[in-house]
Amino acid sequence: MKHLRLFFLGVMALGLITACSESTQNLEQQVDSLIAEQKFEEALELLEDQPASEEVTAQKEEVHLQYGIYLIYNADPSQMRENANEALRQFIAVLEINPDNEKAIAETEQILSIYRTFPNRQPEQEVLDKLQELGFQV
Repeated sequence: MKHLRLFFLGVMALGLITACSESTQNLEQQVDSLIAEQKFEEALELLEDQPASEEVTAQKEEVHLQYGIYLIYNADPSQMRENANEALRQFIAVLEINPDNEKAIAETEQILSIYRTFPNRQPEQEVLDKLQELGFQV
């Protein structure tokens, strides 16, 4: 009887592990799909509703990165300043998760170098403050 209980307990544990693994895979697929559809806000909302884990944090980093890249490279020229500020906010979010994210650093530096070419133009003050906190020269 004792062996039977241990057997059932083991089967239940295996089922739980399998379900959690499928749930993580399913979440990753959902997030990837939302990114592909350029529904970045929805992807971030979906991730906010998840329990904290390394996987969820890594997915948030990727969504913020892809969102920033999308904003800067697919911007309507008439909305460039707003999109540049929002892209910088997304890259800041990436760097708050992973300060060593080379792509976010490079994209941020590129946007700042573009701003430097225009006299009397700079990102919004709150964005500048966050960038300075992260060590960027603005």
